[in-house]
Formats: sequence, structure tokens, C-alpha cells
Amino acid sequence: MQHRYQFNPHLNRDETITNILVKALTVFPTPDFSLCLSLLPCHTLAPLHTSSHTPAAGDAPLSEAVQKLNVLKNLLEGADYAAFWSTLDSDDLYADLVADVSGFEELMRVRIAATVSQSIREVDRNILESWLNLQGKEFEHFVGTVCGWNVDGDKIKVPINKDNEAKGTVVRENVKFDQFSRVIRRAYEQPA
Repeated sequence: MQHRYQFNPHLNRDETITNILVKALTVFPTPDFSLCLSLLPCHTLAPLHTSSHTPAAGDAPLSEAVQKLNVLKNLLEGADYAAFWSTLDSDDLYADLVADVSGFEELMRVRIAATVSQSIREVDRNILESWLNLQGKEFEHFVGTVCGWNVDGDKIKVPINKDNEAKGTVVRENVKFDQFSRVIRRAYEQPA
């Protein structure tokens, strides 16, 4: 399918491209979004208000959409989840872009929670509320039922898993002296 669009750009449909990019956002932190971007023409990523590029008919809406989605991707990659939600709510174009992806907000919450659970075992409730863009009963339901985490007053406890468990590791190397003697001998044997 990608080859059909990549090698036949006249078949491109902006809505299809943006829907694919939005779906790729829902599986962060995988590189899917960046891979999708690499298949788009370069002018799609160029800033809209440059004098060196005059967009062809139909380019401006796609360029603007791609750039806005790229902003969201950068916020997710930077783990700036509160800014992700405020940016998503800041412009009607974002709402239009994600409208065709059923359950977008819920998918994003699940991915954010999965990412958080990989590195944190305890977090303040107000911080996690801002990261998930949920408050009150909705927050408690999501954290308790969907994530399986415990609400302990103002703290949320994430159960230990293989990713967030702190364990020490001991690295040992067994280097025999004869290995050094070979290296030293080679150094002396080489002509200067």
C-alpha cells in the first residue's frame, strides 16, 4: 500500500495520510510515526510561511496537519504529557485530525500509562492526573481498573514490573594475562 502512494503521488489523499499519522501516534514510543514521515515528500515538513517554498494547491492543509501532528509526537517523545493534552485541546484542527481514529484519547492514555509504568513506581496524584488528562472518578477508574494501580491518598503506586524494578547488576570480566602478552608482543613486532 505504501508503495502505491510513494511511487504514485497523484493517488495521495490528505485525509488518509493524516489518519495513518494519527494512528502511528497511538503506538508511541515506537518509531512508526517517524517512519511514516520519511515516506512523505520533503515539502510536507517544511514550515508553511517560508519564502523559498510556495505550496502547490492542496499542499498547505497537509503541511499544516503534518506539522501539528509532529508537534504532538515531539511532546510525547519528550514525555511532556501535560503539554501534549493542552496542545491537543488548543486548536480545533487537532480535534479534526484525531476525529477519525476511534478512541484516540483512551489509546493515548493507555500508552502514556504503559510508558509511565516502565520507569516509575510511585507518582503524585496531581501529576498523573495532568499526564492522563483525567480527574476525579474517571481518573480513579482508569488508574484502578485499566492500569491496575493503587490509589494511596495523594500517591499512586505502580506495581513492580520487570521494567521499573531497581536491581543491581554485577559485571565481571575474566581477562587472562596471556591475552595482554599477545597484544604487547604485537605492538613490539610492528615496524615503527
